Amino acid sequence: MEHKSNLKSWLIFGIAAIFYLYELVLRVSPSVMTNDLMITFNATSTMLGILVSFYYYSYTILQLPCGVILDKMGPKNLLGISALFCVAGSVLFAGTEKMYVAQIGRFLVGSGSACAFISCLQISANLFSKKYFVILAGITNMMGTLGGLFGGPPVAKLVNNLGWQSATYWLASIGIVIFLLICIFIPKNLQTTKAKRKRPESIINNVLKLAKNSQVVLSGIIAAFMYLPIDAFAELWAVPFFMEKYGINNEQAAFASAIIFIGVALGSVMLAIFARKIKSYMKTIRISIVLTALFFIVLIFSSGNINIAFIIVFIIGFLTGAQPISFTCAKNSVSQEISGTTLALTNCIVMLIGSIFQPLLGLLLDCFWEGKVNDIGIRVYDINCYKYAILIIPICLILTYFISLFVKETIQLEDE
Repeated sequence: MEHKSNLKSWLIFGIAAIFYLYELVLRVSPSVMTNDLMITFNATSTMLGILVSFYYYSYTILQLPCGVILDKMGPKNLLGISALFCVAGSVLFAGTEKMYVAQIGRFLVGSGSACAFISCLQISANLFSKKYFVILAGITNMMGTLGGLFGGPPVAKLVNNLGWQSATYWLASIGIVIFLLICIFIPKNLQTTKAKRKRPESIINNVLKLAKNSQVVLSGIIAAFMYLPIDAFAELWAVPFFMEKYGINNEQAAFASAIIFIGVALGSVMLAIFARKIKSYMKTIRISIVLTALFFIVLIFSSGNINIAFIIVFIIGFLTGAQPISFTCAKNSVSQEISGTTLALTNCIVMLIGSIFQPLLGLLLDCFWEGKVNDIGIRVYDINCYKYAILIIPICLILTYFISLFVKETIQLEDE
C-alpha cells in the first residue's frame, strides 16, 4: 500500500486500533453475562437493555466533542485519558450490586470509548493516501470486530471460571497496559489534522452545515442500520437467542456470536477492496443490505441445525463488513477541513440509533413475554419472543435499501 508516512505512522495507527479493539471487548462483554447480570441486579430484559445502553448514551453524546478535542489535543492525551475512563468504569461496574452504580460504570466506559473509532479514522485520513481511506476504515472496523470476537467465547470462559465481577476486573487491568502503550509510543506533539484550527463559532457552524447536508445525514443513517446486526444483536441478544433456540450453554452461544465478528472482520477489508474494484461504493452497500436482510430472515425462521446457523451468521457478519464504506461516503461529501467533524457526526448517528435498539429489543421481548419465570423469579423468554423481537432488524435493513437510493456515488472524487 502506497502511503505518505513512515513506520511511526503505522505504529500510531496500530496503537489506536488496539485501543478500539479493547473498547469493543468492554462494549460486548455484557452479552455473555446476561443471566449473571439479571440475577445480580434482579433485572428484567428491559432493565438489562437500559443498563447496557448507558454505554451508548455517553458514547453518543461525546462524539462531536471528541472530534473537536482530537483536533485540539492530538491523540496522545485524548486516548490516554480515555483509556483511564474505561478502566475506572469497568472497576465501578464490577464492584457493585446496585443498578444505578453499574449504570454509572457503563456510562464511564462509554465515555472512554467515544474517541476510539474516530481517532483511527482521522489518523488514517491524514497520515495515508486518501484513496486508501476506505481500506484503512475497513481495517479499523476489522480490529473492532476482533474485539467483539474476543469479548465472546474468551470472556464467556473467563466469566464461567471466575465470575463476571472478577472477569471484568481482569479486563480493567488490560486497559492499564494499553494506557502505558499510549504514553510510551504516541508522541505528545502529534497532530492528526492538516486543517487550520477553528474558532468555536466556526465549529458550531460546521456542525450546523453538516446537519443540513443530506448526503452526510443519510450516510450516517445507512451506517447505523447496517450496524444493527452487531450492536442490536451480536453485542447483547445473540447469546440468549442461540441458547434458547438450540438449547446450548453460554460458551457455545458466544461462539455463534463470535462467528458474526469473524465475518465482519473479513468482510470489512474484502468488501472495501471489492468496492474499489467495481468503482462503486453505493452498489456494494446496496447488495450488502439486501443480502443481509434475507439471511437474517432465514436465521430467524429456519429450523436447521446449529452448524447451518453458524454458516448463516458468518455470512451476515461478512456482509455487515460493508458498513464502514458509509463513513467514506460521508467524508467524501465534504471538504477535508471538516472531515473530522463529519466522521464524528456519522459515528454519533450510528451510536444514537444503536442506543435505541438495544433496549427496544428488550422492550419487545417483554411485550411478547408469556409470563414464564424460573425458580428464582427471573423472566424466561421462549424462542417466539426472540423471533418476533429480532425481526425488526431485517425490516429496518429493507428500509435502509430505499434510503440508500438517495445517496450519491462519491468514489470518483478520490481518483481526481
